[in-house]
Amino acid sequence: MIPALAHISDSAPRRRASRSLARRTADALASAVAEVLANDEVASRPGLMQRLDPRVKLISILGFAVTVSFVHSLPVLLAMAVLTVALAVASRIAAGPFLRKVWAAAGFFGVLLAAPAVTAWITPGTVLVPFGPASITYPGLLVAARLVLRVAGGAGFGLLVMLTTRWTDLLAALTAMRVPDLVVATLAMTQQQIMSLLRTVENMHLARESRMLSTASAGQDRGWVVERMAFVARKSFKTADDVYDAMLARGFSGAVPTLSRLATGPRDWTWLLVSVASCAAMLAIDRMVFPA
Repeated sequence: MIPALAHISDSAPRRRASRSLARRTADALASAVAEVLANDEVASRPGLMQRLDPRVKLISILGFAVTVSFVHSLPVLLAMAVLTVALAVASRIAAGPFLRKVWAAAGFFGVLLAAPAVTAWITPGTVLVPFGPASITYPGLLVAARLVLRVAGGAGFGLLVMLTTRWTDLLAALTAMRVPDLVVATLAMTQQQIMSLLRTVENMHLARESRMLSTASAGQDRGWVVERMAFVARKSFKTADDVYDAMLARGFSGAVPTLSRLATGPRDWTWLLVSVASCAAMLAIDRMVFPA
């Protein structure tokens, strides 16, 4: 083999194995955009939650989330966490990815918050694993498990709303529920600007990657990232001003118009009644069968 070609063939796998910062960042941004688009596809599926009126869905999920915060017993909390997975499956959402999203964010932070509570220093009681002040106690494990299940259950119900509702329908539901127009307008513009800025940053990293003949040093990468962060910040402020001026020029009065037409049917009222009855049953079981 020609030495030059041999050098190229040997260096190519190493370059692919150690991708540049620009390439890794661009891939991460592309994954984030693809996930948003995938959520829109999930919201279009003919599942249980997708068929519900967004207003009824928000009210019922809020009721479930509040119920989770009032429940004390571990069996009931576990049952409500399982309920989120059952609703996800009924809404044609794969259980595996749904659980990963819940536990990758809410579950992880729930464990971090609950970790100190398992020690005898915070929650004294029967010691299971002796380790001085950091000994793990049985009451501490109960407190930690209760906190983690509450966080995971609440996050699961919230994720159900986000995955099974189109963004425009969610904004229409918030408007119909008398949420201030300023809040709705801010949410609408924030979502659009985040998507636009993600595309901008992705294109910048791809452009840098395509013009780099060799891998930059760590210091050069950090300097370039700081410069791009400042550029994106300036661009976001300018874009926000331009968009607001354009909205005012077109007669914007504070309310966000929508083409979504919300209609409540028998299925929605049935779901609402079942949700209220389920929340009441969970609270009754928690208080009567598993008293604190």
